[in-house]
Amino acid sequence: MIVNDTISIIMPVYNTEKYIEESIESVLSQTYKDFELIIVDDGSTDATVSKIHKYNDKRIKLFLENHKGFIPSLNIGLEKSTGYYIGRMDGDDLIDKDKLKLQIEFLKNNKDISLVGTNFYYIDEKGNKLTEKKLPEKCEDIEFMMPIIPSVNHGSILTYRHILDSVGGYSEEYYCEDVVLFMKLLSQGYKMYNIQLPLYLYRIIEKPPQYLEKHYKDYYIYSKIYLNDYYSKSNEKKINPEFIFRMGLLEYYIGSIKEARKLFIKCLKHSSYRNKILFRYLPITLLGDRIIKKLRGKKITEKMNFIISNKIKYDTNYIEPVLNKK
Repeated sequence: MIVNDTISIIMPVYNTEKYIEESIESVLSQTYKDFELIIVDDGSTDATVSKIHKYNDKRIKLFLENHKGFIPSLNIGLEKSTGYYIGRMDGDDLIDKDKLKLQIEFLKNNKDISLVGTNFYYIDEKGNKLTEKKLPEKCEDIEFMMPIIPSVNHGSILTYRHILDSVGGYSEEYYCEDVVLFMKLLSQGYKMYNIQLPLYLYRIIEKPPQYLEKHYKDYYIYSKIYLNDYYSKSNEKKINPEFIFRMGLLEYYIGSIKEARKLFIKCLKHSSYRNKILFRYLPITLLGDRIIKKLRGKKITEKMNFIISNKIKYDTNYIEPVLNKK
């Protein structure tokens, strides 16, 4: 294994002419200079490639491909990269100038952590900051939520090449390649951490409904596989309140509200110390799938969740109140 301090930033792009220059500039402005920017163009039909060609920087390495899709482009980028460390970025997003510096310092000072992400800002099409998204910090919190809600921002990560190689790179079987990768790494015992600073700027661009449908369908399928495998060593998995609760959360967020209600009620029977947490979700499930879908479309459930979370002093991102630790 060749060890160096070079970070390979993998950036798949497709028709990102509006944002690509701003994205590249944010990489070139990094205070950490030992990096290569691996740009894989997935057959763009706009001016993306010509704008990339304007840059005369040997650290930018452009690879032109026929249109194969986002996930194949990620794997091509991984194959073409030469750094010991692997980072990610999308061609319409931005990064803070100290992101790479802070992340590589963190990995060097925390040898037990294999992948580090960061909090991030949502930005609009003009690059204006909208709000900060705070993610769970510690690995146990990240693991707890990963099968339910993405608890690491894919674009923000920094990890080791050999770790990605150990799971065969990105799976092209699922549309949710990021969370599948993270769950594979977690299942192999790799630890993750999120720096509690918004070092990544995620641009909100509406995705096609068919993409979102496939993404959440695959997320649901793989999360069920992960949770069943995670608790497979327990002979009493079917009555394990933690397993039941997490399956209920999965149904609540991306499955069936009706099934979530059944699982929460079942969990309630098994675990009195979870009552407070279960009532963070159970009352909302009584509304049913159709009403919940309408409320979510109008973002009303977000406000309801916020009020309930504040009332019972519980945030799903952090599992300290959830686990009955001794």
